[in-house]
Amino acid sequence: MSRTVERQAKPFGDAGRPRRTAQRPPPEAAASHTVRHLEELHEKLPVAEAGTPCHAGSAVPELPDDGHPTRNSAAERPAQARLLEGEDGGLIRRIVLPEQHFDSRIAPSSGSDFDSPAADLDLEGRWLRSYLAGVAPRTLATADNRTIRTVDLFCGAGGFALGVRQLAAETGHAVENELAADVDEAALAVFSANHRVNIAWPRSVASLVDFRIRGRGESARFLYSPELLDPSLAAAVAGVDLVTAGPPCQGHSNLNNRSRRDDQRNRLFLTVPAFAIAAGAKAVAIENVPAVVHDRNLVVEAARRLFEDAGYRVDEAVLAAHQLGWPQTRQRYFMVARRSAQPIPLKDLAHEFRSEQRSVWWAIGDLEDSTSDADPMTTLSRISKENAGRIEFLFANDALDLPPSERPVCHREGTTYQAVYGRMSKKLPAPTITTGFMSPGRGRFVHPTRPRTLTPREAARLQGFPDTFRFTLDPEKPPTRHQLAKWIGDAVPMPLGYLAALSAIGPDLPSGQSNAPARPANT
Repeated sequence: MSRTVERQAKPFGDAGRPRRTAQRPPPEAAASHTVRHLEELHEKLPVAEAGTPCHAGSAVPELPDDGHPTRNSAAERPAQARLLEGEDGGLIRRIVLPEQHFDSRIAPSSGSDFDSPAADLDLEGRWLRSYLAGVAPRTLATADNRTIRTVDLFCGAGGFALGVRQLAAETGHAVENELAADVDEAALAVFSANHRVNIAWPRSVASLVDFRIRGRGESARFLYSPELLDPSLAAAVAGVDLVTAGPPCQGHSNLNNRSRRDDQRNRLFLTVPAFAIAAGAKAVAIENVPAVVHDRNLVVEAARRLFEDAGYRVDEAVLAAHQLGWPQTRQRYFMVARRSAQPIPLKDLAHEFRSEQRSVWWAIGDLEDSTSDADPMTTLSRISKENAGRIEFLFANDALDLPPSERPVCHREGTTYQAVYGRMSKKLPAPTITTGFMSPGRGRFVHPTRPRTLTPREAARLQGFPDTFRFTLDPEKPPTRHQLAKWIGDAVPMPLGYLAALSAIGPDLPSGQSNAPARPANT
């Protein structure tokens, strides 16, 4: 079941800001307020008409004419999220689906407090800050059959799973992780410690399933039905609600100049439909870099064909985190497959959940001087003398980009990676966080106001890891900088995983409240 995590959190925003403490009513009064507001939500938070922002209290930018189909009635809209501030200062969030809705709440002053009217009006920002502070929303509804059974393939440290868990918490569901698999044993241990896993599989995902494929792209076919190799594991994962997967993306990445588009790791993409079909999974969500669609082995087309031949409906889209209100410009490709029924279209969800941009400072402003060698998450990276000089040049000249004259000799005649050695703008979303976020030569990773690169804690926040997420499991054996860089840099920001999960399992979530108006009792 969803739970509220109470903690003493340092306030977000400028370090040293005074905290504004809300007057909390007695518990019985707070409960009464909440019940009354939930009963009034149909009036307070009506299902929006076409063109109405889905986030009450947030200034949503006017959407360009991008060919999105016009919807003339609320019933045609796939899903919405609405927010309301309660009389006690808490926030109530409603997830509206075509046939049902779910209400959840966070208490007043959960996670952080605000001292500016603009911040108070940004209800979605307050909700997201509470998430980053480790506060889980709670729901008042109680019912049976409210567990989502999941499998996480190529799970890493667990970024994708955070989006699934947030959706589950907001809809009053528990998550049962039947299986998590990754060849990185240390990452798998971190995943297991934070997400509680029934079976942890520290070997290749390919070792889980027996399958062979003939043909490429649209002509791909299984030579025989895929089969899970371990009978006990097969029984444990049979009929799971959702399989999530983040197959290795380095072979597809535009930053890989050696084996781009033709890397053997790319073919691991096809182990996902093989596993899901063998397990009889109800839904699947796969993420990767946008360039995966250009793979020379046509793995995207092949996966789509394999799913469709097995009776799944497939939807695909590239989602951008900053367009969903997250302070990072990261874009990821998603393929969602749902057995026997169409997923909620990802492009429709991206349109409905579109929100104002938030800056890098919104996420990490309070960490400006929070550096210490005592914690691996706040340790500064080692910078060479040459790179320290380049960073000093940026600050001395109040510059965001390093001119060619100050770059290494090999870059002075021009480079396709103009952002390297760059400094982040305090007012804009962060660029895509990669595994190189601790090196100025790997991207625009110089801190906006301090002559250093990002700390692992700052990068983790930008990647959607709450401050309560445990990367260090044993203080005597802390993770290395290389491990932290990989676990954090390869992750999927929470809002992206949230939307992919909503697309995949939203229509099947049990026990929501009906959207139909109440009928008068018979007399």
